[in-house]
Amino acid sequence: MAQLVSPGVDVQVIDESIYANSGPGTIPLIVIATGKNKPSVTGRGFSPGTIPGTGNSLYSVSSQRELIQLFGLPKFYEDQGSVVQGYELNEYGLLAAYNYLGIANPIYVLRADVNLDELFPRTEEPRSEALSGTYWLDTALTSWGVFE
Repeated sequence: MAQLVSPGVDVQVIDESIYANSGPGTIPLIVIATGKNKPSVTGRGFSPGTIPGTGNSLYSVSSQRELIQLFGLPKFYEDQGSVVQGYELNEYGLLAAYNYLGIANPIYVLRADVNLDELFPRTEEPRSEALSGTYWLDTALTSWGVFE
């Protein structure tokens, strides 16, 4: 950043250009999580990167079109017409990959084997009793007792 200073004048030149600056031969890896069986953008069937059995698979993607055809459109949840910012189930990884491909290519995309649709909160509470012998912490690695 260049800074020019004169009596009574302060001028700053700030470079805010947007570009992907990676070394030659460097290909970024973006890990994403999506719902399973997302509808294809073609309108027929499911996006091939979201069908069961494709989790933890590495894809080399070279265009935004190819990314959207593989994983479908990024899903963002709304509340009364406004996107819920910072919501854990929004597909930020897919959006980040899409945005990067708008300025550079290629990238590696690794889809985590997590179905975001299964993590959606429910209004009803769980009602069944815990199974006998169920522990909610690791009893083998927990130190018990009073420490001084």
